[in-house]
Amino acid sequence: LKLQFLYFIGDSTKMATPTPIPRTPCYVMDVDIAKRNAQRMLKRAEDAGCELRPHVKTHKTVEGALLQTGGRKSKIVVSTLKEAQHFAAGGFDDILYAVPITPDKLDEAAELCCRITFHVMVDNTQQLEALLDHPHCKWSVFIMVDCGYHRDGVDPSSQSALDLAKKITQSDATTLKGVYTHGGGSYDARGKEEILKYSVQERDAVVEFSQRLQKAGIAVGTVGVGSTPTCSHVPEDGLEGVNEMHPGNYLTYDSMQCDIGSCTVEDVAVRVLTRIVGIYPERNMLIVDMGWTGCSVQGAATGYGRITSHPELKVKVLKQEAGEVVPKSGTLDHEKYRIGMVLELAPHHSCAAAALHSSVLIKQNGELTGEKWVPCRGW
Repeated sequence: LKLQFLYFIGDSTKMATPTPIPRTPCYVMDVDIAKRNAQRMLKRAEDAGCELRPHVKTHKTVEGALLQTGGRKSKIVVSTLKEAQHFAAGGFDDILYAVPITPDKLDEAAELCCRITFHVMVDNTQQLEALLDHPHCKWSVFIMVDCGYHRDGVDPSSQSALDLAKKITQSDATTLKGVYTHGGGSYDARGKEEILKYSVQERDAVVEFSQRLQKAGIAVGTVGVGSTPTCSHVPEDGLEGVNEMHPGNYLTYDSMQCDIGSCTVEDVAVRVLTRIVGIYPERNMLIVDMGWTGCSVQGAATGYGRITSHPELKVKVLKQEAGEVVPKSGTLDHEKYRIGMVLELAPHHSCAAAALHSSVLIKQNGELTGEKWVPCRGW
């Protein structure tokens, strides 16, 4: 990586010591913060009596996954088959594809099953029938459980959910590996107390379903919960009955997680860097070279994130390749800023921002190292 562009640090009215930085917009991860986040979640899972099966879709990199697992190349969650193939090629085993499977993906899924321990997800009998109709050794299957988020997953109190589990266990072509839920409703929470309500709801839904299956004579090996908010604040009375956690965003966190109450700004490990390309005092505005192709359109109501390097500023609107930046209040002190000066944005949603960049630039001990991590792309 050729670091040939510069930005100013310190007092922007003087020529400060330049720090090398590549073309902007670019995506940077502070690996020291990410390591700290990873270690905290590993400890939290251990204290709760659970194994951590981290979701890797936030960053989609082998290096990031190794931080999350504590160095082991096994037991992760992915959201695309491309991710599964990428991590399998990187030496990972015991991979869960946590999206309900469809027939068009079965050939590739079967190939993965022949190479590694690979699990698929169902929440509908049509998905199960497709598995049974596909020639393969034996499918390892998780059932997705709706814990109140109402996106995907079976109703844990329904007869159809029980019937689905029975069909999985009665076939020689499938084995029931476990039950899995995602407390996505927690993203509507604001503050720890509200998050804890979702944590309890998530735990109770999946534990009660697993107990219902066991009463019906169906063995359940894995009982998993996980969203970044609910795993950042686990129920105060514990996770009895749960043996696996699968959060993902926590490795880097983001401004949205700050707003929810999962973390503080100091825990956000990523920034989108962008240069000022225009200063317009008469319009009370700066223009930067970051558009929605550099940080996503999510979070418009809250400025697309936080400009942590200059907290007096906020992003007003994003175009495709440019953004309008304005003061949070009052009149822009345009003398503070220079053309080419870099602003640092803690993005609203790190999963979305990371997906827009072909590499993750690594910062350590406060400096860019020149190292870059390359995420997998595609579906």
